[in-house]
Amino acid sequence: MSHPRLILFLSDVEGNLTALRQTLKRVCEELGQTMPEVKWIQSHNALADAGWHVAEVTVPAARKPRESYMEEHLDKVTQALAQDFRDRAVGLFADRANSYARVCVGGPGRPSKMLEGEFLDVLRQAAKWLEVETTVLARLLGNNPARNLLAAAVDFGEDGKAAAEQPAPPPEPDEEDRFVEAKLSEARALMERYLSATRK
Repeated sequence: MSHPRLILFLSDVEGNLTALRQTLKRVCEELGQTMPEVKWIQSHNALADAGWHVAEVTVPAARKPRESYMEEHLDKVTQALAQDFRDRAVGLFADRANSYARVCVGGPGRPSKMLEGEFLDVLRQAAKWLEVETTVLARLLGNNPARNLLAAAVDFGEDGKAAAEQPAPPPEPDEEDRFVEAKLSEARALMERYLSATRK
């Protein structure tokens, strides 16, 4: 089973993990939380081409009741990163096992925007804000993220591209279909006979 993931997308950071940790530490102190582990992760070329550096924050596996976690304050985290790095920042929390996700985008001096809900819907919105294909995020979060999700509108193939839908087989003809087909054949034959007679 896939574990929840908290991914941060930063513009033009040039690999400055120290600055990222300082911002997260400040936010954690404000929230009264312990500082989580954070590391750069290997991202898809399309994300790098779009100008994004990708970091993952460790999400605790065991959760205590009524304890606050960083993903619950995604807007605060994203806004702090946008202010400190003076550029857009996107935070994405994805819990595939429960088909839930939350995404937030922030920019310096601008209010953040957030969407939460069905995993695939949120993934699509995150892809729009990051200006990449949804399949790029799907690969980042693991293979075949939509497989076995009843709510998924798209199933991702092994290569991460949306699998083409197979057309439904045509229904078996019934009595009425056969009658109409016979009449059409009869009409075609009569038309052919008429056209051959007029050509002579």
